Amino acid sequence: MDVLGWIWFALSAVLGLGWSIVWFLLGGWVVTLAQIAVIVMLVFGYKYGWSRAPVEFVQRASAIGRFVWAWVRARERPAFQEATQNATRGRATGRASGRQSREVGDVNLSTLLSLAAIGGLLLTFAL
Repeated sequence: MDVLGWIWFALSAVLGLGWSIVWFLLGGWVVTLAQIAVIVMLVFGYKYGWSRAPVEFVQRASAIGRFVWAWVRARERPAFQEATQNATRGRATGRASGRQSREVGDVNLSTLLSLAAIGGLLLTFAL
């Protein structure tokens, strides 16, 4: 009977830890969204006045909501699908993958972030 108690304790401890992590993350997101909403409402209140700000905010939010909903419902472009199919066919037959050649000025996001971090470190050392 003691073994069942240990198993129950271990299971409840793991589930409790998982729930506390989920609650921590969810709480952080909710607080962040609330802070952003307060800042946006302050800007709208300053721009349109306190009585007109909620109406303007709802109008802008509905426009953004329609844009986001259209983006979620959008389908992939056929050119992208064809390129993906050609790349998978090339890999299956052993031909070279369908990668495009890199041109001058093509830099990925990871490289840009790394350069920004290095630049920030150099600025802190310079100060």
